[in-house]
Amino acid sequence: MSLTPRAVLAGSVFGLLLAAGNVYMGLRTGFWEIGIVTATVLAAAVYPLLGRRLDATDATITQSIATGTGAAPAVAGLLGAVPALELMGAAPPAWTVVAFGIGAGVLGLLLAHGLRRRLLEEEALPFPSGIAAAEVLRTHAGSGARALTVSGVLAAALTALRDGPGLVPAMLLTGGRAGALGLGVALSPMLAGAGALVGVANASALAAGSALAFFVITPILVRTGAIADVTFVSSAAWLLWPGVGLVLGGSVASLAADLRAFGAGVADLGALLRGASRSRVALAFTVGAAILMVGAAHVGFGLHLGVAALVAVPSLLGAVACARVAGRTDVAPIGEVGQVLQGGAGALGTGALAATAAGALPSSVGGQAAISLWSLRAGARLGVPPALQLRAQFLGIVLGIAAAVPLYRAFVHAHALGSVELPAPTALRWRALAEAVGGGGHLPHGALLLLVAGTLVGALLELASRGRLRGKVPTPGALGLGFLVPAHYVGTMLLGALLGAWQARRGRGTVVEPVAAGAIVGESLVALIAAAVASGAGPR
Repeated sequence: MSLTPRAVLAGSVFGLLLAAGNVYMGLRTGFWEIGIVTATVLAAAVYPLLGRRLDATDATITQSIATGTGAAPAVAGLLGAVPALELMGAAPPAWTVVAFGIGAGVLGLLLAHGLRRRLLEEEALPFPSGIAAAEVLRTHAGSGARALTVSGVLAAALTALRDGPGLVPAMLLTGGRAGALGLGVALSPMLAGAGALVGVANASALAAGSALAFFVITPILVRTGAIADVTFVSSAAWLLWPGVGLVLGGSVASLAADLRAFGAGVADLGALLRGASRSRVALAFTVGAAILMVGAAHVGFGLHLGVAALVAVPSLLGAVACARVAGRTDVAPIGEVGQVLQGGAGALGTGALAATAAGALPSSVGGQAAISLWSLRAGARLGVPPALQLRAQFLGIVLGIAAAVPLYRAFVHAHALGSVELPAPTALRWRALAEAVGGGGHLPHGALLLLVAGTLVGALLELASRGRLRGKVPTPGALGLGFLVPAHYVGTMLLGALLGAWQARRGRGTVVEPVAAGAIVGESLVALIAAAVASGAGPR
């Protein structure tokens, strides 16, 4: 059995659409989409239009390539570590980002296939999105594909009218001081789609964080003279610290509460090493991928080889933990694991750049491992050979990394990182932690105090959410993210989440994800074209 041309072509096209959407959405909101259900819906719709019988194996291969390609922006560090380094004045050369992404992607892929039997067969972890993708193929999901197409076309048209002739305004703000603080909505299909995907609980926590940041803390900062005005750029330099603290505190508490994932990871890692030692091919690819990843991080990211050796085992354990948590909860804590290791490396005196590079290792490898296992779970439900998926996923990784870097550069060339148009909240978190553990010489007065206070509050909220107050307190990660993006962005995401929930209550929940995905892809493609035009016009 081999990869068919139609599966490769369809997977490549769908994957490139996902990659473009993830670069754009990730740099604007901090969220990105794994795309496994979206790619499967598209495959289920497109194959019959070509006059071909829907084949579960071909559709799964299409999904495997597409998800590997679509995840590339996160795996290459283009949503967190790389823009953080750029914000610190140490932008890595493009070729090192490509090499790092391919090395980390291949290592994560091999890790996933090494864990496949243990996690999918012996322990039968659900990886719910993988099960959902398999069920899509069984039901053919024609209505979902139509909804995705219509949503994408409408989103692209609205974005073109907004960013082209300006017939549609970019935002609708209230008047007076509240409008100056950002109270309103952005006319962005992508943000509405992202809100529908994250759900009402997360969007409400985002809104609570945004209200606290921009309508309580920012006016205080203006009155005390800490900032000159209420613009996003002025307030972000301060709001960054409690926001990052909330995210970091929640992350540490969450990982501490799930230590069994790390404990099981030790056994997993031992089994993997024993298995690799018996297979020369697997061992050669594993060692080669690790050398490529670490070498690229050393040359381009500032990772000292001694630090790499020091964090090698914790990085692999963190990656295994990401895969295990994704299997149980359908959420891979790749950013959380990465930042915990970033903080640990920084505490050892490695410096801001090396600490950031160290954190990128488990984040990237763990992200690829989780993505691959979601895809493998779908394949297992449909009887698709894992070896066939391995080849498809490898192809997706290489294609995705090669495409993601120029996509990233196009968007960053058109809009400055940290601006209202491209706030890059994940990168701001990585930079803030790097500066805090790297000496703090460039921090605003009181920044470390705000970081510590936010961390304590975030940890308490996370622990409370696991007890009697489950479902009654905001998620600290989303609450903190509300500090890092413009308030009118959050307004649109909350509106999208409420609309999605309303549709679900009306019995149309199956089309919410396709509509949201179409909105994200439609706006992202037009934004990419606009960014390419801006890049061709010269430097910003």
